Amino acid sequence: MPDQFPQKITQKTTVTFSVDKLGLYALSVIARCKSARMSNSHENGSLRAEIDDLKLREIPPVDVAQYNNNPSTWNGTFQQGLAKTVVFIMILNKGKHDLHFFPTDEATIEDWSCHQIENARDIAFALEKKAEDGDRRPWYTFAFIDTPLKSVMADVSVSWHLFDGDDVKLIIDGKIQENSSSKRWKYWLWSARPLQLLTGKKKEQKSLTLDLKQNIHYVEFWADKSPTLHQVSFDLGDFQPKRIPNVTDPEWTGNFADDPDPIILARALFGEARNTLLPDEARFAIAWVIKNRVLSKKWPNAYWEVITSPSQFSAFNKNDPNRAYIENPLHTGKAIDKEAWEHAFQIAEKVVKNEILDPTQGANHYYDDSINPPPWAKDKEPCFSITYINQFGKQTKIFFFNL
Repeated sequence: MPDQFPQKITQKTTVTFSVDKLGLYALSVIARCKSARMSNSHENGSLRAEIDDLKLREIPPVDVAQYNNNPSTWNGTFQQGLAKTVVFIMILNKGKHDLHFFPTDEATIEDWSCHQIENARDIAFALEKKAEDGDRRPWYTFAFIDTPLKSVMADVSVSWHLFDGDDVKLIIDGKIQENSSSKRWKYWLWSARPLQLLTGKKKEQKSLTLDLKQNIHYVEFWADKSPTLHQVSFDLGDFQPKRIPNVTDPEWTGNFADDPDPIILARALFGEARNTLLPDEARFAIAWVIKNRVLSKKWPNAYWEVITSPSQFSAFNKNDPNRAYIENPLHTGKAIDKEAWEHAFQIAEKVVKNEILDPTQGANHYYDDSINPPPWAKDKEPCFSITYINQFGKQTKIFFFNL
């Protein structure tokens, strides 16, 4: 992408940037999209952004993931050509990163920037930004990536404009924050009144205590007419940035709890079967066995806890010869291992994000016939099975059980 902005894009566009050290960063993108009617097109303009391998979806999740229509995206139906700013607040490891833009029809990138956040307890954005005049639409989104969120505070000014007034709506993780002082403007936390034709602009600060646990969180400001957002502040509590393993930098931190779900699941798939002729059908099924345990009340509810439970996956045993591949899948420097690791990650990510449905009928155990049936399989009927030819040219069958 050229250095000059704004820039109109019609196909995937990538910006590569670097950060000097591990830390918490705010990556801000300003963009606008038009509706199909405005651009005389057959479809509305839209835009989504990905940072490295991060692909965001809606909150709360629905059956079909909404990657192109969630608070972190831009949609011409709502924006009608007006600008929207998305600020991604996330940990970035030291080194190079890729900011990918994926437009539908066309989108205009007004500008983007990245700066480090020094104090997680006081993240302040001095914006002094007046909205472009327009009807109810998304204006600012703050996307918190794998962080807690203790509180939010915002200073907003609203005015009355002859027949209509400025309004600002605040939505947190899909829930509208209601205005308890007004039934008429119940869903607009800041709203102007006709009397302000005489009294003028009203500036009001509002604070909300949230105490949200570490996860993905969206804080959205929607604008009606042309309010002004003076400042927004956030408190993440005692949150401390730690290096987060990713597909290009997967080295273990020393604590598997630091792994995002697709990374720890990819480690399990890679450590157990990276150099075999195991078909992807089987890899998806094995990944779903792990996911079914995560979803079950009989097991821990975190991928890393299920995967590292004693006597479950031998590659995670400290003295196992595959342990080195678990701790750093790229430690050999071999292209074949890099390719196998990236493939394992792709499969893991699809399973975690429900892009592949469960083929196992809810299985939570499995074994293959290269070993003797384990005690738990005695007198049990498998609910699913897969047959393939292994690397030695021998037919092998994997049996899956729902116990």
